[in-house]
This record gives sequence, structure tokens and C-alpha cells, in this order.
Amino acid sequence: MKTITTQKANCRDCHRCMRSCPLKAVGIVNGQARLIDEKCVLCGRCVVECPQGAKQVTSQVSAVKEAVAAGRFVAMSLAPSFVAAFPEYTLPQLAAKLGGLGISLVEETAVGAEEVSRFYSRLLTAAEKPVISACCPVVVNVVTKYYPDLIGNLAPVASPMLVHAKMLKHRLGADTFVVFAGPCIAKLAESRDSASLVDAAITFRQLREWLAETATGDNSPPAAAISAPGPVRYYPIAGGILKSFVRSESTATDIIAVDGLDNCLEVLAALRKGEIAPRFIEALACSGGCINGPASGCADSVPAKKLKVAEFAVAGAARHHKSPAGLDFSRCHTQAPVQEFIPPESRIREVLRQTGKYSKEDEKNCGACGFNSCREKAVAVCQGLTEIDTCVPYMRSKAESLANFIVQHSLNAIIVVDSKMIVQEFNPAAEKMLNRQQAIIKGGKLSEVLDSREISAAIGKGEKMTDRRVTIAGGTVVNQTIIPVPEHDLAIIVLTDITVQEKNARELEQMKLQTVEKATEIINKQMHVAQEIAGLLGETTAETKAALLELVSLLKAKGKN
Repeated sequence: MKTITTQKANCRDCHRCMRSCPLKAVGIVNGQARLIDEKCVLCGRCVVECPQGAKQVTSQVSAVKEAVAAGRFVAMSLAPSFVAAFPEYTLPQLAAKLGGLGISLVEETAVGAEEVSRFYSRLLTAAEKPVISACCPVVVNVVTKYYPDLIGNLAPVASPMLVHAKMLKHRLGADTFVVFAGPCIAKLAESRDSASLVDAAITFRQLREWLAETATGDNSPPAAAISAPGPVRYYPIAGGILKSFVRSESTATDIIAVDGLDNCLEVLAALRKGEIAPRFIEALACSGGCINGPASGCADSVPAKKLKVAEFAVAGAARHHKSPAGLDFSRCHTQAPVQEFIPPESRIREVLRQTGKYSKEDEKNCGACGFNSCREKAVAVCQGLTEIDTCVPYMRSKAESLANFIVQHSLNAIIVVDSKMIVQEFNPAAEKMLNRQQAIIKGGKLSEVLDSREISAAIGKGEKMTDRRVTIAGGTVVNQTIIPVPEHDLAIIVLTDITVQEKNARELEQMKLQTVEKATEIINKQMHVAQEIAGLLGETTAETKAALLELVSLLKAKGKN
């Protein structure tokens, strides 16, 4: 089961998760980010950094609900940072709320931490080499995957969560359903460890959502729980683990407290090199400690959270509890080194050349792709972990080259001027179109080569102006478009030469007029001929009529005689 997944629909190609991952455990496939499980240590930074919420943390809340619904005795191990994650509740108030959800017993994980501190105390006395605390699952993952040669330095003891789960099962019965709640995402994976007795693990964020979706009263308080001693309640803050079993100063060199993943990596690297050899290293992957866990669900500042923890620790139980007899809390850590394919130098150089890096001077090492250097990124490309197109300078240069190519080869004149009508840029087509009488130059006034009154007005109004037919120097007729760019105090002028089209249009219009005139002339002539024919036909008809009437008269006269 994956602990962190990526929702493809929400992943918007920003690669922020990749840039934020200190171990480069995020790859890019088809433009989208994906976690590389073999390299990921589950620090949760990618979940926090993703602005789209594309990184999702798996939830086991449904498993807890099913246990409650089945009537099982559900015991919740509550990480000691709860006082920082739920500042609005006291422990009794929060326990009452959880009782309303059906939780049978709520107990601080710090009860298990007390056993871990005892283990550390013994190690500090007996160990012959530096001991690295193993409470933080992210640190354990880092050592097993990236510093396997330091596996013998990891304290051979289970984490407080695993220890507490074993104590709860021992005290309450093996059938008890143990759920852990805390601010850590890596704990969700640790709870599935083969030696784990944790039945489910949820984050504080998920717990808060569960509380919000379920209206609970405070009338179902859980069973009484053991109160943790004050010193182990300091566990969730940087230096808190040490404070629970040894006195040390922040300036001490034989006992070190380090927090934040980057700082932990630096300390581990120094330990590997032999630069340092402290007796004990308290290492917490989150800056400030567990109170700043990626799934704490509380946006309060780290100092505010630290204050809450300190106040709660002061109110802790005064006495230490006896260790349960017969329980073994030791843990054997196993190496799981990251296996990486190392590409040949020729292949790396080939990838570098594909992004325009032919020499060391071409390698900008800007880190925009998420890798520390161009070469590191080229290696990742060879390993199939990312794509060439994630090189931002290369893609910008490519886009600019394409844009420049289009501008330089456009048949339209393109001129860029500022609000004072001073020419900033122009393309070859503009030079050819306007330089018939006066040369256009950068830094020169546009009015020297073009009537700029309409352009100035358009810029002043901030309105785009299109399809303005203008006659410029040399009688060239152009279609003028003005595009103001107020955010840069510039305007882009595009001139399309339509002289030929205009000439053709005028010739066509002239041809139409001539055709109409000719047609009119022909019609008039036809009408004239028709009128003459009609006139001749009229005269002939009249003469025929007169002749016939005269003939009729003669015939009538003879008939009477």
C-alpha cells in the first residue's frame, strides 16, 4: 500500500514537489510528478509543498470506524504533540471527544517513550560507537536507504509508537484494536512493519476531519488511561528526547540534537566521513521536531507549539512507571540501500548537449529543474527519473528562439515602442516597409517614420485597436493593429501591407463602373433603336390604315351606283 499518492488530475506541472525534495525522490513522467518509492523516506515535504493538493496521504480512518462498529475495544495511542495540534482542547476534553467517536481508551504515546528513554540511557553508557536515535521513522528510512553503512549506529530499539502498541496489547489483551494518531506521515508506513502491533495509524489532520464530520457529545468518556511522566512529554520538540534521559547543553559536542531533514543529512554525512563522533545523536526530520510534522493539521507557529508542549510537560506525572515485565522492545534495522543506475559519461554528455550545454560554461546549475546541477539532472534523465523538458532555461531559450524566428521571418512589420513613442524593437519587415524615406532606428522617434498620433492615443486609453487602414510613406497602404502592453509601458504595432489588395480592389471597382457605363450605353442604344422601329412601324400602319379606309370608301360608292 502506497502511503503517498499523486492525483494526476490535480498535478499541474509546477514541479514544486520535485524542487522541495532534498533526496530527489520525485520523478517526472509525461510532465507529471510521481514519487519514487525506493528513494522516498516519507518526510511529507512534497505533501506540504504541493499548491494543488495533488499529493494525497492514505487514510486508515475507515479501518478504525469498522473496529468501532464491530464493538471492539479500540485504544488510541496519542502522540505527545497533540497538545500543539489541538490547542483548543485539554487532554480530558479531547479524550471525551474521542470517546464520542467510539474510542474506548486514549493514552499518550509518551508512556511508550518512557521505555525508549530507558533504553537510550543504557546505550549511552554501554555503546562503543555513536548512537543515532530511532524514534523518527524518516531518519530510520534515511539511514537504511542512504547511509546503510551507518545501520549499526541506529539505536536497536523500537519507536515509542511500536513500544506503546506492544504495552497496550500486553495490558489490555491481544484482541484490543490499537490505533496511533500523530502528525507524522511516515508513521503510517511504520505501523505496517512486520513487527508492529499497531492495527491502524492516522494523522492528526485526518483525526481532525473525523471529529468535524461526526457531531459528538462529551458524554462518552473513554476508559481511564495512564498519565505520562513530564520528561517524556518533551519528545515532540527538538532536544526533547535528550531531555528525557540525559542532561546536555546545546553547545555539547559528544551529544548532538539535530532537527530538519537537511540538517540530519549533513550530520549523517559528517558521521560517515568521520568528521564527528558524538556519543549520541538525537535526529528528528521535521524542523523544530514532531510538533512541525507534515500532517499536524495546525497552522500555529513552531514557537507557539513548543510553548504548549513545554506547559504540558510541566504538568506531567511526577513519578516514573515500572517497565512491564517480559516485553522485548528491541528492534533490528535492515539495510535497504537505494540502487541507482549510473549511466556512462557519453550518455550524460549527450543529454547535456540536447539541452544546449556543450561546455561547463553552458551549465547554469540554477536548480529550477529540482536538481542541484545540470549534470545531476542529466543523470536523472538517463535513469528515467525526469525529462529533458524540465530544464527551465533551455525551454525558455527554446521558446524565445521560436518566438524570435517567427518575428524575424514575419511578412508583417512589427514595431515595439514605449509610451513616449520611442522605438524599442522592430523586425526586418518593418525596416523594409518603413525605410523608404527615413531610416527606422532603435531609440529613434516613431513619428519620424510613421504617424504616431493614433498609436499614442491607443496607448493612453490602453485599448487595442485593429483593422485601421493607413497610408504610410511611399504610398504603401497598411492595415494597422495597435496592442498596448501597459504592464511594461510598451505597445506593439503590427503593419500588414495591403497595397496590392487595395490596388486590386480599386481596379475591380473601376472595372465594375466601366461595365455599368457600357451596359447603360448599350441599353440606351437599344432603346433608341426600338423607338425608331416603333416610330417606323407606326407611320406604316397609319398609311396602311388610310389606304384601306380609302379603298373601303371606293367600294361602298360603287355599290350604291
